[in-house]
Order: sequence, then C-alpha cells, then structure tokens
Amino acid sequence: MKYYTSNYNPEYNVANVWVQHLGHIFNGAAHTHPQEENPSEFVGCEIAERRAVIKALKYERNLAKENLKKYQDFVKACECYKDWNKEDPSAKIVYRQLNRRIKQVNDLTEEIKNCEDLLKRYIVTREVLKKRLKEKKEKSK
Repeated sequence: MKYYTSNYNPEYNVANVWVQHLGHIFNGAAHTHPQEENPSEFVGCEIAERRAVIKALKYERNLAKENLKKYQDFVKACECYKDWNKEDPSAKIVYRQLNRRIKQVNDLTEEIKNCEDLLKRYIVTREVLKKRLKEKKEKSK
C-alpha cells in the first residue's frame, strides 16, 4: 500500500487522502468541526488516511474471501470423488492451502478491526485534548 495524494480544503474544512493498493486507488475523507478555532490540516489528513487504508484493507479482504470461496468449492468437488484420500500427501497440500487462505481472511479481518479501533481511539483522544485545552483557556481568562 502506498500513499497516492492528498488535499485539504480550508473553506469546507475537509481533508481527502488517496492511497493506492493492489492496483486500485482508495479515498478517505475527514471533516473537521466548523466551529474549531484553528482546524488542523494534519489531523484531518491523518484521519482521512486511516479511513482510506481501512477501505483498501476491506477491498483486499473481499478479494481474499472470493478466492477462499472458490478454493472451498474446489476442495468440496475433490472430496466428492470416491478415490479421494484425505491422508494422501497431495490432499494434505490442498488442505494446507485451504487453511492458509482461511488464515489470510482472518488476519485481514483482524487488521481491519485493529485499524478501526485505532481510528476511534485517535478521534476520542483528540476530542479529549481539545476539551482540556478549551477548559485551560477558560480558566486562564
């Protein structure tokens, strides 16, 4: 996955980031609060980038799921033959590949979940910090 481009529109307080992954380009957007005194271009772009990465990972997971489904269908077709022997070394290779594809889908699902959790924590932490700074300014007046 690689960074493609980004932009920030101060008029609408919107940051957009595009990342390229598996030959496709994914967009992430983030809106900052209009009432924010000094909207941060960096924060908006960071949130937008994380959202674009999540979209790219979801796309990759969907491709992996399709691949897994096709392979599961292949294994089911092989198991229907009366000469199929699960203990045969070539059959073990087929099952190993099936398990590898299942693990790939599960790993991608876990990575997406972790990225979404990190994004939520980042946004919450940002809100808490803004609230504390606002309170500090009010106390100092």
